[in-house]
Amino acid sequence: MAHENLLYYGDNLDVLRRHVADASVDLVYLDPPFNSAQNYNVLFKERNGTEPAAQIRAFEDTWRRDQAAAQIRAFEDTWRWDQAAARAYQEIVEGGGKAAQAMIAFHSCLGANDMLAYLAMMAPRLVELRRVLKGTGSIWLHCDPTAGHYLKILMDAVFGAANFVNEIIWRRTTSHTTTTRSCGRITDTILFFSKSSKYRFNPPRGDHDEHYVKRFYRHSDKDGRRYRLHLVERNNALGARKNLIYEYKGYTPRLGWMMEREKLQQLDEQGKLQWSSRGRPVRKIYLDEVARPPLGNLWADIPPIQAQSAERLGYPTQKPEALLERIIRAGSSEGDLVLDPFCGCGTTLAVAQRLNRRWIGMDITQLAINLIKRRLHDSFGKNAAFKVIGEGLAKHHTRSPVCPCSSVLVRVRPSHAQVEPAKEPISQDPRIGKPTAKKG
Repeated sequence: MAHENLLYYGDNLDVLRRHVADASVDLVYLDPPFNSAQNYNVLFKERNGTEPAAQIRAFEDTWRRDQAAAQIRAFEDTWRWDQAAARAYQEIVEGGGKAAQAMIAFHSCLGANDMLAYLAMMAPRLVELRRVLKGTGSIWLHCDPTAGHYLKILMDAVFGAANFVNEIIWRRTTSHTTTTRSCGRITDTILFFSKSSKYRFNPPRGDHDEHYVKRFYRHSDKDGRRYRLHLVERNNALGARKNLIYEYKGYTPRLGWMMEREKLQQLDEQGKLQWSSRGRPVRKIYLDEVARPPLGNLWADIPPIQAQSAERLGYPTQKPEALLERIIRAGSSEGDLVLDPFCGCGTTLAVAQRLNRRWIGMDITQLAINLIKRRLHDSFGKNAAFKVIGEGLAKHHTRSPVCPCSSVLVRVRPSHAQVEPAKEPISQDPRIGKPTAKKG
């Protein structure tokens, strides 16, 4: 049975544990939420001035469980050290292994603060993402300088340091600064890890250097195609080749041609020979037929979403489609399964759809789910067939109250899917390490 594209509304940890099979995903991209705009020192300030151990042992649960509060907290990308964070931390530690060792080290170094809460949220999700990846799969984690160095250590622990492939630097904006006390932060980091040494990788390629093109590809055809000229006859450095000395269209080179007659004739028929007034040919090498150079780990050629960009949706953390296209092409092939556990406004899903990849998306906010449905429908129409799992049935089909944590299969458009209740509820709490039970 062919895989159906799936969009989950709920806690991605719960969804991963219940609904995504082992070794089933080819590529994971995630841009986990984090409010890096807040004061950096606040992130490392221990809550209530108490000792970290005391906070772990006892803390009043201030997490409001009504849906509105969950939506606000998720959308604001805020993480707090509270009882839920302490439980997530404890679960990882009790699980043992290198991830537990990393979290214990973070706790010893950072104390019980918001940064530790964030890492405690990320750790079990990274463990589950590793589980669902195929042996040939890869994970690309997008982060900024606020938590990137901690996430790198955590991923070393979960995926193995030997499976670290690249730290990709994306220049997301031009140079600017809002302070005289530091350099402007104009880059994001993408941590690229594999599941094993057998990971799939299609090297991305960039554009030719502008100065190189101007220097060597100085000629243009009447249709605007740029080309350079190259010898087709041998020179003194190459020496003579008797078997390549033959006459072609009245010209016989003294040292011979660079190729056999059949190849020379083929180039001529393709219009790739340029003849001088003295009857000597040179070869035309077109720029658009030359392989583009492979990219390094500095990606400075993809601009961010601008206010006037056609793809702009107004979502605060929206990434350009060109960035996701490069990642998805590099780490997967047509028909592969792409997963984004923090899919936001759906850029990963839209690009995966366009590139003929199968996909799974997850998000905790109804705002994001609604935006993704509209985006996919507007962009692909009936071709974007997918199922939405986790939305409240009442919101779309009835006025009867339904638990917001209930899980249903929602029809996006008449031609897309059928309404079908899911077997189990999906947790709406993005920060608790264990699935949340449905309350009546």
